[in-house]
Amino acid sequence: MSDLFYQTRPNPPYPAEVTAFADQLEAIMSDGTHDLDAIVAALNARGVASGGHTTWTAESLSTYVAQLANQ
Repeated sequence: MSDLFYQTRPNPPYPAEVTAFADQLEAIMSDGTHDLDAIVAALNARGVASGGHTTWTAESLSTYVAQLANQ
């Protein structure tokens, strides 16, 4: 049963980098931050890197999240 996680998913799980990004995004939003510019500032302040981005803008974050949603 060690493969149960993979057997119940239609696709492989996201790479660790994406999961770490999602964890940071969730933490930022759970603090009550929901404005796009504030989320961008928080990602940059925390030094979150993912998808080739090390410095976030509203446009790069929107594009990256859209790419993840379409995978």
